[in-house]
Amino acid sequence: MKHLTTALLPLLMISSYASHAQNLKTVPLQENGTTTAYVSVPADVRCNVQIPDVPTAFCAGSGNRIYHLTAAFLQHPVDPQQYFNQLVQQLSAEAPEAKIVNQYRVPEITQHMANRDTQLVYKNGQQVVTYAIDIIDAETNEKSSAAFVISSLPNNGAPVTNVDIIGFTAPMSGSSDFSGVRSEMIRFARSYRFDRSWVQAANAQHIQFLNNQTAKNNAFTARQNQIHQSNMNALDQSFNSYMERSAASDRAHSSYMNNSYASDSSHSSYIDSIHEREQMVDASTGTRYEVEGYYDYNYVNPNDSSMYIQSNDHMYNPNVNLNQGENYNLLQPYNGNY
Repeated sequence: MKHLTTALLPLLMISSYASHAQNLKTVPLQENGTTTAYVSVPADVRCNVQIPDVPTAFCAGSGNRIYHLTAAFLQHPVDPQQYFNQLVQQLSAEAPEAKIVNQYRVPEITQHMANRDTQLVYKNGQQVVTYAIDIIDAETNEKSSAAFVISSLPNNGAPVTNVDIIGFTAPMSGSSDFSGVRSEMIRFARSYRFDRSWVQAANAQHIQFLNNQTAKNNAFTARQNQIHQSNMNALDQSFNSYMERSAASDRAHSSYMNNSYASDSSHSSYIDSIHEREQMVDASTGTRYEVEGYYDYNYVNPNDSSMYIQSNDHMYNPNVNLNQGENYNLLQPYNGNY
C-alpha cells in the first residue's frame, strides 16, 4: 500500500485499509484548530496518526487497517476527465506493481457531496463528478478502491477546482473481488459531513464579501453617472455659448469672426476635457483598457474586468487581505508594444 500512497502523493491521492466493522465513531476534521467537518470510522481505530511511508494516513487500527483522507484546492479550472486521466497515468508510470483493474464513476458519492455542499453559499452553481479506480498491488498483496470527487466552482467569475480523494484498501485474502472494498469506500465517503457552526461562519464571511462587492460596484456606477452628467452639463454650456456667439456674429461680420474663433477654442477645450482618458495595459495578459485620467494607479482583476480599483495613494496595495476570488494587477501605460 505504501507504493500506491507514495506514487499519488504529489497529486494528493487518498487510500485506506479495509474495515468491515459496523461499530463506528465520529472523528472531527480540523483546519488551523477549527473543526470544519466529521467522518465516521471503526470505533477501534486511532486517528491523527503518523505512519512511516504512508504520509496521508488519518486513522489506523489492528490488522493493518488504515484510513486516509485529503483534498486539493486548485486555483484554476480543470477538465474533470482529463484530470482523472492524469492521476491514472501517473500511478501507472510510478507504481507499475499497482495494477489498475477497473475505472468507473460513483454516483452515490457524487450525490452525497453535491447535497452536502448545498449548505455553503460560495459553492452555489458548482458541478460535481466522482471517478474511482480498483487496484491490485502485487508487491503488498492488497486490493484498493479510491474515489476522486472533483468539484468545479464558479467563484464569482474566477473558476477554481476542489478535489476530495477518499480510498479504502484491504488484504487480498485469496480473493480479487472488490465488492466489499468498494462498499467500505462509499460508506466512508458518505459519512463526510460539515460542522454546522463552521458552515454558518463560512456563509457569513462569503455574504459579507458579496455585499462589499455590491457596494463597490454601486459606488463605481454612481461615480460613472456623475462623470457622465458633468460631461453632459459641460456640453450643454459649450453649445449654448456657441449659439450665443453665433447669433452675435450676425450683427457684425468682425464680431462674428472673433466669436467663431472663441467658440472653436472653447469647443476644442471641451473635447479635450471630456476625453480625458488613458490607454493602459495589463502587462501579464496583454489586455488593453481605457481608464479615467484622474488616478495615478489603476488595478484590474484579470479574471473579471468589472472588478477594478483606482487610487492616487502610492502606498495602497489592493492585494492585501483579499476575499476569495479577488486578485488585482497594476495597469501600465500603453505604448503600443503589447
